[in-house]
Amino acid sequence: MKKTHSMKSVFLAIAIASFVSSCATCRMQESLQENELIGTVHVGNTECPVVISTMENGANKRYYPANIADSLKVDGKKVIFTFSPSRAPQPAGCDVDMTISLLTTRWVK
Repeated sequence: MKKTHSMKSVFLAIAIASFVSSCATCRMQESLQENELIGTVHVGNTECPVVISTMENGANKRYYPANIADSLKVDGKKVIFTFSPSRAPQPAGCDVDMTISLLTTRWVK
């Protein structure tokens, strides 16, 4: 009887943890506005001083934000942003998909 009770407790704990983590994902997806992306800021690479990496439609994308504010240059921080393509040149040796101008930014909570 004790074994069954402990298995029920383990199952209940796993079910609750799964529910809580899935709800957090749902809230994040619902909080995105049209054209917003979630990305991770990467700082310190010598060729690309700052890169924002994202996952879009199952593909990794890397953006060089030409106009990023110093307050956003926090390595590993998640950011929600919108952008437009920029005509600014990307640094030599900086391998990114696109140079962008950030239009809006906010930290992921």
